[in-house]
Amino acid sequence: MNFSALFLALLSVLSVSAKTFNVAVGDNNGLVYNPSSISGAVAGDQIIFTFTSKNHTVTQSTFTSPCVKASSTAFDSGFQPAAKTPQPTFTITLNPQTASAPLWFFCAQTNPANHCQAGMVFAINPTATKTFAQYQANAKNSAKNSSSTTNSPNASNGTSSTAGTVHTVIVGQNSTLTFNPPSIQAIAGDTIAFTFVSKNHSATQSTFTSPCARAPGGVDSGFQFIPPNSTTAAQWSITLDAASAASPLWFYCAQTNPAVHCHAGMVFAINPTANKTFAQFKNNAINAVATSSTGSSSSTGYPTSTGAPDSGAATSTGESSSIPTSTSASNGALRSSLNAGLVVSVIGLVASLSF
Repeated sequence: MNFSALFLALLSVLSVSAKTFNVAVGDNNGLVYNPSSISGAVAGDQIIFTFTSKNHTVTQSTFTSPCVKASSTAFDSGFQPAAKTPQPTFTITLNPQTASAPLWFFCAQTNPANHCQAGMVFAINPTATKTFAQYQANAKNSAKNSSSTTNSPNASNGTSSTAGTVHTVIVGQNSTLTFNPPSIQAIAGDTIAFTFVSKNHSATQSTFTSPCARAPGGVDSGFQFIPPNSTTAAQWSITLDAASAASPLWFYCAQTNPAVHCHAGMVFAINPTANKTFAQFKNNAINAVATSSTGSSSSTGYPTSTGAPDSGAATSTGESSSIPTSTSASNGALRSSLNAGLVVSVIGLVASLSF
């Protein structure tokens, strides 16, 4: 038996049987996903989100906490300004684990209004006991109990505040894994303008003790891909308010391909103190490599997705009145990869047939 031919035939059958679901994000300038939910999606199916207006995200949450990112490894498109040409798309491919239970998503935009709390949510395979209508109602009701666990600055697409100083931070200067300067002192009203000049980095808020994990409710630029030899840059800015300027703020690059940038020391601090210094924070990040793990798979049932070359899983903001808007202006849209789990299952089937 020609097993190579059999493998190609099986792969062809799976490819033909897989469905593609198209979802318009911000359709007709509304705070909507269209359609708002899909049912009957199975392993191998793809969901293609096309960002058609404004600046939205597709961020995975949970049924009971619809406006909060499910975890640091949850699916997240990052902010995608629809003004980019061509319009950004983000694609996920379901595997047997992610297709076996409902998946819940929201838009993390909060400026000028909280999109999730306005009902901008989406579901894959909702059930009779966990319906899309219930999920959307949970999102709208969350506005009544909104609170933040992290002091988070306000964020924008580079438009700085006229009330304070603008601090420019170069991300990836000279193609290095650095923020330059690595730390600053700032006060309420000041704007920190992150300018991305190389590769594919992020500015993601973390904590002093967990420098390489996104802080609950923390701000996130999303991945900002700068093509090789590009003469343009991407900028993402945050503006400090009284709460966020009152204590240190910690950031890292969430890129993990081909190496974990945070573990290489690519971190940044605002207002470090004598008790919590930037040097200690960076040391925590480098030492975190001993206890952390990375990879494309997840034990929590999240669909697989990847970004542009030299990118990892993007993250962004969640629910809270003090959670900022992150309206990044980037030069490249995230792209998805073939679901590795599907290919592995086919290979295993071919191997079993060879005995």
